Amino acid sequence: MSKAMEPDLQTPLGGASGQAAKESGKEWNHPSDHWLRGFVLDNRAALGTLAVFIVMMAVFIIANPTVFTTWYLYSSVLTTLPVALFVVVPLVFVVTCGEIDLSFPATMGFASWVFALVVQAGYDPFLGIAAALVTGTLLGFLVGSLVVYGGLSSLIATLGMNFLLRGLIQIINEGKSTAVTSLADSSAYAIFSSQIWGIPVQIFWAIAFVVFSALLYNRHRFGAQVKVVGDNPDSAKQMGIDVKRVRVKVFVFTGIGAAIAGTFSVMINFTWWPTAGDGYL
Repeated sequence: MSKAMEPDLQTPLGGASGQAAKESGKEWNHPSDHWLRGFVLDNRAALGTLAVFIVMMAVFIIANPTVFTTWYLYSSVLTTLPVALFVVVPLVFVVTCGEIDLSFPATMGFASWVFALVVQAGYDPFLGIAAALVTGTLLGFLVGSLVVYGGLSSLIATLGMNFLLRGLIQIINEGKSTAVTSLADSSAYAIFSSQIWGIPVQIFWAIAFVVFSALLYNRHRFGAQVKVVGDNPDSAKQMGIDVKRVRVKVFVFTGIGAAIAGTFSVMINFTWWPTAGDGYL
């Protein structure tokens, strides 16, 4: 092909239009180069979900404005939703890593039981929170070790741990609940379970946890390791990643999230129930 017949690959508009663009001094840009269009393209799944939610809420408000324009309805949602977020968000790491964790309901119940026992014994609720977090961490490590180092299926190991912990809770407590009404006068309750301008403070802690988890998942080395391990463990090993340690860490993170969720659930109701966490499985 002669030089004269070769296409002009440097000017996307080509030919006379490309020459006109050069003469006008305007550089051609792809439509996705615009920041707004790029944001929409990168987050189209989330924005689509948000659009569906907005339309759904609009329909509900139009259908029954008396109910869906009452702040108490949304206040109750903002009070209970954080508990679910603390449980669900860490499971993203587990699933991405190629595993599954069905022990989190019992971990939530067991850690919240420890928290209730410490508070009922008259100790500071912050000590109870620390005890619950340690409990969740140890249970997550135990489950992760059974799966990773014991070679058990994550489905079988976590489901078995769920029934084991729940059985222990029911046997020891004989199905009885534990009231912790002293929480209402504590500084821990004011920090983690009060209201600011009528808005439950739990939702702010939940948002902070979600943001932290998103940064950990998308911007931190640990999140990158989780994705690589879940995609190709052999390649991860060749890259120098300790695959077993990463897999254990995701179970530990799930245990911590379940412990936080259990602690918040007790603070909401001032009562610990032996069935705490069962409804989230």
